Amino acid sequence: MQTDNRKVIIEQGKQFSKSAMWRIQRNYFDREGINAWVNQVPFYITSNPFIARTYARIVLGMIRDRLKTHPEQTKNHPFYILEIGTGSGRFSYYFVKTLHELLDNAGLSDIQVCHVMSDFTKSNMRYWEDHHALKPFVEKGWVDFALYDMEADRPISLIYSKKHLNAETIINPLVVIGNYIFDTSLNDLFAVREKQLYELTVNVASEESNMKDNWPVEMEKVDISYNANKIDSNYYGDSSADHLLEEYRTTLRETVFLFPTGAFHVLRFLKKLSNNNFLLISTDKGNGAKHTLDGAGRPPIYFHGSFFSVMVNFHAMGQYLKNGGGDYFVQTPRKGIKTNVFASFGLKEMPETWQAVQDGVEGFSPADYFTLHRRMSDSFQECTLDTIASHLQLANWDPHIYLKIASRIIAIVEQADVDTIHYLSQNMTKIAANFYDMPKTECVLFEIAVFFHATKNYVEAKRYYEEALPFVGERFGLHYNLALCLHYLSDDVTSLTHFKRALELDSTSKETQEWINYLEKGKTGPKPGSKDTSDEKKVEE
Repeated sequence: MQTDNRKVIIEQGKQFSKSAMWRIQRNYFDREGINAWVNQVPFYITSNPFIARTYARIVLGMIRDRLKTHPEQTKNHPFYILEIGTGSGRFSYYFVKTLHELLDNAGLSDIQVCHVMSDFTKSNMRYWEDHHALKPFVEKGWVDFALYDMEADRPISLIYSKKHLNAETIINPLVVIGNYIFDTSLNDLFAVREKQLYELTVNVASEESNMKDNWPVEMEKVDISYNANKIDSNYYGDSSADHLLEEYRTTLRETVFLFPTGAFHVLRFLKKLSNNNFLLISTDKGNGAKHTLDGAGRPPIYFHGSFFSVMVNFHAMGQYLKNGGGDYFVQTPRKGIKTNVFASFGLKEMPETWQAVQDGVEGFSPADYFTLHRRMSDSFQECTLDTIASHLQLANWDPHIYLKIASRIIAIVEQADVDTIHYLSQNMTKIAANFYDMPKTECVLFEIAVFFHATKNYVEAKRYYEEALPFVGERFGLHYNLALCLHYLSDDVTSLTHFKRALELDSTSKETQEWINYLEKGKTGPKPGSKDTSDEKKVEE
């Protein structure tokens, strides 16, 4: 390492997949654990109830297909679902919950399914182990945990069942889920110029002020430059990869493209792990068609504070698998994310799986949902309650969305028709059931309680205020609102206790003191104001 005009040269002429940038990124995720998802990593787009339902329907289709062709194996051996790069665990919760609901509705609750949440760092696993929402799934055997490093070929050992995933234990097709993971996995860089192939090696430098312990602190302040080196055929000694490079050399116009070597490594590992019998579903930003690689400049590297990401070359992943006898489907281009399905077998050989892919990937996909969701988010304050209810239904009763629009709902609920209020009331249990709390996110149970409070359903309001207490803690708004509900339910003794606790938390509240005086004097004199309150400032994800 050398210093050059206040710049620290971190490395020069490195193959991109061997760059120190990837090690810096791994260290960040290992060090931060769940805090990475709280502070920097965007994850809502692939961790919501809608995308979980899409995936669950594909898996249900595969189970049904398998029942038709291999009934004994399907009934007597578990289906393993390996989620790689699990991260926060929110998607896992929605997916497992939804899949078992679908299995129950289809009369297939006796099918054994084990969802394996995996990551390369133990810090994330510790968070999952302690999460109250996942514990019932673990106890039922629906969820297990494992360490899995995408850059290694180590055995996958399940923490609770003590089983090992390998070609002997995986009898049914292995389902693999990889969301927002391949955009942070190893890549190489190549360019095509006049039908000649060049590898782009990287030079990495940063300002001296951005260095700590010989590493850059903020990736956004890293400078990257490239050297072009002419290469010949058979660069990797991997026939599938080399065949694909040759295809790109001969068919692409002047361009620069990413080559997802980390994803290739995962595909090889999955073939070996599953005895060449797996289905991979992945949603990420990327390129699905070869023509989108044509005439491109240097692919962008997106910096997000202490980590970075790239566009995934899904076409290369699919062709790499197909060159080895597999199959894949990438959705037609949409703005933003893309959902893609890869398989070691012919997808059209599995008719129910194929239909679910057509409906949920090529049809109304997670990308389409998110486009609509963003437009709705911009106009929630103009929407009527029935429009909001319809969007919540489409979103599969997503707590994240409800938290964004709760104030609008309360503002207009008094003017809404009875049927819409009843419809929302009936489905509040679904929003509550989808609650997967994380640090710095608001408790949706409290907002559900406020809804029932506003609609004068004090029994349900009381229940949800009490359920919210362990999550929001000792706060004025909760005790004050709970006291009001108890008063309207004719439990003035307990109501007085909560009013007094509210006053302890906010001694400046004159209305709380008035309520205490009113109840202590046997409800003589004028009744105090009874407006419910939320003293909690929302924290948006």
